[in-house]
This record gives sequence, C-alpha cells and structure tokens, in this order.
Amino acid sequence: MYEFTVIFFVALLFIVIYFVGMRRNRKIAVKYAKAIKDHMSPRSEFVGFRPYSRGGFRALSKLKEKEAFTQIEMAVSLVDRENLMHYPLSLLTKDRDRLACWGFLKDPIPFDLEILPKSNEKLCKKIASEKNLKEVAVKNKLNKSFAVLASDQNSTNKFLSDHGLQKHIMETKDAIKRLSISHKESRTYLIGELTDASSIKSLLDILVSCGEQKQRLKVIRSRL
Repeated sequence: MYEFTVIFFVALLFIVIYFVGMRRNRKIAVKYAKAIKDHMSPRSEFVGFRPYSRGGFRALSKLKEKEAFTQIEMAVSLVDRENLMHYPLSLLTKDRDRLACWGFLKDPIPFDLEILPKSNEKLCKKIASEKNLKEVAVKNKLNKSFAVLASDQNSTNKFLSDHGLQKHIMETKDAIKRLSISHKESRTYLIGELTDASSIKSLLDILVSCGEQKQRLKVIRSRL
C-alpha cells in the first residue's frame, strides 16, 4: 500500500510539472516572438513564425531593400520545463533557452571569421582545424573574453574596428556561444543563450551591426 501511494504521488508530480512547464514555455515563447516582431518589423517587409521543436519556434524576417541582409532566419529553442528531471539537472548543466540566427548578406564578404568563448577550448580547436583558421589578435577588448579565429587578420581588424559592434558584443559576452561569418556562404551565424525577452533584442543587435559594418566597409572601398 505504501509503495502504491508513493508511485501515485510521483506520477501525479510528473503530470503536474508537465502541464505547468508546458504552459510556462508557451508564455515564454509568446514573449520571445513578440520581442522579435517588435525589433525586426521596422527593418522588415515581412516577419513570420512557425512552430519548431519542443515548444520553440522559427521566425523569418525578409528585410527591406536598404538593409545589408536579404533575410534573417531565427530558431528559438526552449529548455525542457515540462520534464521534472530538468530542474535538478539544470543546476549542473546550466541549460538556458537559445536563439540561433542566420543572416544572409546581399554582397559577398571576403573573409571567414569565428568569435567563440575562450572557455570552450575544444570547440575553438575543432573549428580552427575544420575551417583552416588562425587565432588573431584584434585591437580591442574582444580577445579578453573570446577567441577570434579568421582567414585574414587585416580584414578582421577592419571589420571589428567598429565601436558599436564591439559594444554590442561585449555587453552580451556572457550569452554569446558563437558568432560566425562565412565567405563561401555569404552569411552570418549567431547562437546565444536567452535569459529574457530583452536578450533576444541584444543578440539581434549584434547580427544587425555585423550587416551595417559590412555596408560601411563596402562604401569605404568604393571611394578608394
């Protein structure tokens, strides 16, 4: 009888956590989606959404003609709040919601760049080897928190010389897991952790700043 009672209450607890966690994730997803809509609409001709993964969603922003990107795709992944085991495990794993963004540039970019947290040495070595990149020293504070890997040091220093871009990166340094610029694909990729709706805007500002800096450098080259 005692064992049955314990099993009953444990099962009930799992059910309660499942529905409470699902409801909480739905509310959080709505807040994230609203933040994306509010932040990207002034720059976009269209912003749309569709379900993705476990309570998460994907978003597509087709940007206006004056912007550096043709479109920005976003994927928001939510932690498993419906699972009772998430809560004790999260104390160890420090799992958080995540945002991944792909910004597709209108014009080609002449170099490859990876900005990664210095603490993730394994990922730094893996990407440097796979993409044949070298760690470079940049003339700002980024090297204190990040490993900067690039195919061309001069182009990288010019690109990262913008104070606005530096400011956005350093203000969000604890959330950024990877910032990548691909010469071959003419796209910028960013992945970062989310703490609230405002962190969506902070991460998107980094992506937008990358596009704006690309446009500025293009104008400078055209005048030479």
